[in-house]
Amino acid sequence: MKSFTSIEVFLLSCAMGAASGFQLPQATTAAHAASKLSMSISPSSISSLLVRGGAAAEPALQNFYGDALGFFGGIRIPASFLAGSSLAAIFIFKTKVGDGKISKLERRVLGFYHLNSLLAFLLSLNTIATATVAVTHIYHGRFNKMAETAYLMMRREFAYEFITVRWSFLCSLFCFLGMVASRLLIEFDLLEKGSNDVDAKHKRDISVLVLCAIGALATHLLSYVNQNLWCWHSLIGMTIYLGKMIIKRAFVEARPLQIVSVGLTAASAFYAAKLGLRELRGETEDVSD
Repeated sequence: MKSFTSIEVFLLSCAMGAASGFQLPQATTAAHAASKLSMSISPSSISSLLVRGGAAAEPALQNFYGDALGFFGGIRIPASFLAGSSLAAIFIFKTKVGDGKISKLERRVLGFYHLNSLLAFLLSLNTIATATVAVTHIYHGRFNKMAETAYLMMRREFAYEFITVRWSFLCSLFCFLGMVASRLLIEFDLLEKGSNDVDAKHKRDISVLVLCAIGALATHLLSYVNQNLWCWHSLIGMTIYLGKMIIKRAFVEARPLQIVSVGLTAASAFYAAKLGLRELRGETEDVSD
């Protein structure tokens, strides 16, 4: 009986030891796995998980002082080229304007040439002056340079200057293309009647080639510009937005010289339309006669 009891005690102690030996490695294994998991996840992995959608992460802000300075300083170079070329083009063909030997078509193209030359000069000059003032503003440094992107910073801190410079430069570029096309037609006498049918057909083919080539470039650039304005669907929408900004600066903010500028711009548009209608009315009277 005593031997049986000792055997039971021995078996019971073995069972308890086995049970305790089985639980201890389990706890040790769990702690070891947890330590390995914590070592395998680095801070960079956690930040990447947050960016991928694990949690809403704030975008990093950057300093775009140099980008603003580079934009306004760099755009003055091509604008200066357009201003110089268009200024020289304004005073060409001045003797041909009063020549009564030119046809009505040549007179119209000549008027279109001088109008585009004047607009290209004024718009490119506006680009240079506005960009120069914006550079001076940047030198003062009294603005918030931090933003998610350079575009957002420019729209926030230099809204008027940023939009005016872009719009003026793009419009002066298209006016310059119109000036070049009309000058090619006038300079090479492509609008005059040929001495014979072969010569007239040859001039007509060259004139169509010039118009198609420059028209292809103009429409391509206009399409590309409309696709990358970001805040507007087309250059027309950008023009309307800029017009509203100018009206606000003139009449809401009560800037006297801006009001004078708006009035003179409206008068220029009125007289340009008046001259165009007079030209059309003169042709109608000639046809009726």
